[in-house]
Amino acid sequence: MTAVNRRDTCIVGLDLGTTSIKAVAYTPAGELLASRSAVVKTETGADGRAVQNPDDVADAAMAVLGHLAAEIAQKEGRIAALGMSAAMHSLVALDPRDEPLMPAMTWMDARPAEVAQALWASPDGPRLYARTGTPIHAMAPVCKLAWLRRERPDVFARARRFVSLKEYVWHRLFGEWVCDPAIASATGLFDVQRLDWDPDALEFAGVHADQLSRVVPSDWSQPLASCRLAPRLPLAEGAQAVVGGSDGVLATLAAGAKEREMLVATVGTSLAVRAASRRPVTNASLRTFCYALGEGEYVLGAPSNAGGIVIDWLVQTLLGHPGEIEQLLAAAGDVQVDDLFALPYVAGERAPFWDEGMSAAWVGLRLHHGPPHMVRAAVEGVLFHTRWLVEEMLGLAEGARGVMLAGRLFEQPWIAESAAALLPVPVWMQADADGAAYGAAMMAGRRVGVDLPMLAVMPGPQAQAVARADLERRYATWRELVEKLRA
Repeated sequence: MTAVNRRDTCIVGLDLGTTSIKAVAYTPAGELLASRSAVVKTETGADGRAVQNPDDVADAAMAVLGHLAAEIAQKEGRIAALGMSAAMHSLVALDPRDEPLMPAMTWMDARPAEVAQALWASPDGPRLYARTGTPIHAMAPVCKLAWLRRERPDVFARARRFVSLKEYVWHRLFGEWVCDPAIASATGLFDVQRLDWDPDALEFAGVHADQLSRVVPSDWSQPLASCRLAPRLPLAEGAQAVVGGSDGVLATLAAGAKEREMLVATVGTSLAVRAASRRPVTNASLRTFCYALGEGEYVLGAPSNAGGIVIDWLVQTLLGHPGEIEQLLAAAGDVQVDDLFALPYVAGERAPFWDEGMSAAWVGLRLHHGPPHMVRAAVEGVLFHTRWLVEEMLGLAEGARGVMLAGRLFEQPWIAESAAALLPVPVWMQADADGAAYGAAMMAGRRVGVDLPMLAVMPGPQAQAVARADLERRYATWRELVEKLRA
């Protein structure tokens, strides 16, 4: 029996999410062995900023790995491989000593909106989008860099290097500046057909290729014994760390979207509907993304800000019930919202509007409505937007015959049932697992000869005719309200 296939070995997936960092250990059979997580703080402001402290993120990642390693060791396990996943579109400027000059701009940072809108309106915008596969939007680092050059010329001039949070954490662990194709694809600076930095995008952003990390294959690895944390890690012989990819791309890999010929609808902090593709595809009207895992492996999708962040904000900030999200979600299943609708655009919106200035609204509030009613309307708003994106993606995805639902929101039976009644194709439920972390573990396992199975899926609930008719009616009304809000 080889070291990596012994019963005491495990594969670890580390996911640097927007709201939390997770490290999960799996057996070679894909079974959960141990899991640890930590919350990441995001600072927001009225000017549209949404930033994180890079060192806080790196410290949290190492702390989570350390705690997970201790639990694995307690179970007499050994780590055979570790793969990394991360949220996309972050940007950090570093000085010549590789120290941050600024907080990391996350995908939610809307300050470059004016730059993005002007670029898209110019002839260069659609051409850059067609080559890079990254929608022209404030989230894209190509727009963040152009904004930084204009608004913070002092920081821009002092910067020796521009990286994502994932690259920053990898450097803290292994001392090298490398970037995988999926994270590079999400910058708007990377040609997804040539799999290299795009000269015209670099010129628009005002940077040179030597200010960016070297792009390496997604299975690029370093010996875990060379990791800064190595003394704290229980390592199997020949253990490897694999650079992996981005959260959305790896979650799509874990779901087996290509093999199962299905769309994947994931509701985490944000919302996205994705499909696997063997070739790069873009769509200027919807501005779908196209990100590369490697040559012949692409993920297409429509991203939205109308995800779990809407529910978190509503419950914790507006309603003032921190820590009661699960209780309110359960209670929301027992109420009727009648003519109450939520337009869930508290964080602006990406697909299909690409409007950083969009705002949220609850329409039809009456005296008898309480927190459960507002939560139910918000959840329905998220599901209605999911329906909209699924309809659009079915026209782009080749041969998609169903939708896999992923995310904790769907653990509430009434929410899964509503999705099944609302979506236009059969619904499947993904196993209760962190898709991004599992996808990272799959990539790492391959590097050491362990093929973790795809995440299990099961048929979703059967849609009831009455529920389908009611939700269709409400969806039509909701679409009308969205158009009025936009106007």
